[in-house]
Amino acid sequence: MRTKPPGERIATLRDGREVRIRPITPADVPLLMEFHERLSVNTTRLRFFTPLRRLSPDFAKHLCTVDYTKRCAFVVSFPGDNSIHGVGRFEAESRRSAEVAFVVEDAMQGLGIGKLLLDRLVEQARLRGYDRLTAVVLCENDSMLTLFRESPYHAEISMEGSQAFVKMDIGTRELNAAAS
Repeated sequence: MRTKPPGERIATLRDGREVRIRPITPADVPLLMEFHERLSVNTTRLRFFTPLRRLSPDFAKHLCTVDYTKRCAFVVSFPGDNSIHGVGRFEAESRRSAEVAFVVEDAMQGLGIGKLLLDRLVEQARLRGYDRLTAVVLCENDSMLTLFRESPYHAEISMEGSQAFVKMDIGTRELNAAAS
C-alpha cells in the first residue's frame, strides 16, 4: 500500500542556512547517484559497512522507491536546488519497529542535518504507528552515536564487536516525557 508522501519542510542548519527536507521520489534516482559519488570512501563505509563506490541504477531506484509507510526516506537540499546533501530513511522491521539509517555529504557534516532527518523520521514513524526505531552503527562512527545519545528519544546503545546496536522508544509515552 502506497501512502501519500509527507510534505516538504524548511529547516535551518547550525550555520544559519536554510534547507529543504523533502520526501524522496523515484525521480531522485540520478540525483541520489550523483550525491553518492560525492561521498568519501570513509563516509560510504560508515553508512554501508563497505566502501561502496557507486550505486547501481537498480539499487538507486530501490532506495528512491518508498511507500512512506513501511519504507520512508527524506532528502535534504537547498531551496531552489534539488541536489541531495543528506538522506535519512527507515524501513519496517516489524509492525511496531523500524530501522533508521542516514548519510550526509562530507562537506555538510556537523551542521545538524542528521538531527533534522532523525526528527522528521521520528515524526513520520509515529504517524505510521511505530513506537521503536533501531539502528546498527559501526562503533567508530562517533558522529552518529553522538546524534543518537543526544537525541530526546532515550537511545539505548549496546556494543558488540565492531557494531553498536541502537534502540529508541519513540511512542507517545516518550513524546510526552520529552515535552515536559
